[in-house]
Amino acid sequence: MDGDEQIGVLVIRVTTWWWREGPFRRRRWGNPQELPEWALSCTDPAQQLPDLDDGIISAGELDEELADWSAGIFRLRGRQFGLVWLGEEEAGAAQEEHGWTMR
Repeated sequence: MDGDEQIGVLVIRVTTWWWREGPFRRRRWGNPQELPEWALSCTDPAQQLPDLDDGIISAGELDEELADWSAGIFRLRGRQFGLVWLGEEEAGAAQEEHGWTMR
């Protein structure tokens, strides 16, 4: 939300990320971390934002980002937008409408 105007739909899901560890010949996957990834589908071309933008919240930024989301704030490209969380039925309808999979 930019003021009272909806600018897009934000999807957030938690994904497990793994890092490669060890030397080349004995490489393995380790250090799993659950981190949120997000995708913003912009519905208002006047906002000068990409039609679709996405990202991953790093472990170092996670506490601040969660506090922002709890306060109804989403920051992107130096701008601050308001969040309005959808209910379960509304979220399901939005996922179907946009063809998102939440695995």
